[in-house]
Amino acid sequence: MVVRLRLSRKGTRNNPFYHLVAINDSKPRDARPIEKLGEYDPIPRPVTAARLPNPSLGPAPGYGAVMTTGIAQQQAEPTLQKRLEWNENRIKHWLQLGAQPSKPVARLLDRAGLIPEGVHYKGIYRPPPAELQFQTDKNSNRS
Repeated sequence: MVVRLRLSRKGTRNNPFYHLVAINDSKPRDARPIEKLGEYDPIPRPVTAARLPNPSLGPAPGYGAVMTTGIAQQQAEPTLQKRLEWNENRIKHWLQLGAQPSKPVARLLDRAGLIPEGVHYKGIYRPPPAELQFQTDKNSNRS
């Protein structure tokens, strides 16, 4: 049984989000997974207090804090972020067991630094080291 780490699409039309799952390779995209490893929202959305990693709200307004009118401050540009939450320990566990990530998942894992050096999956481009590239150029000039 080949296990893959891939994205399972959820959400509505024109508003997708994905679950990162470990699933049997022969199963359909949205089939029941072996394990859900995380969530990925590819649509940049405004950052709210509920989406912050560790919100510290401080004292309630009027109790030792500065009183304001209650009208929200207008920002020139709201901060837009894609949301990515996953369990790094479980992802590393599945990779050690031999699970193969799909191309989009491999790119996400590579950007996060979860793929060790020397391991190559489809979908990841890493240029060859400079000394290796120099040697191949040198050999091609001999012909």
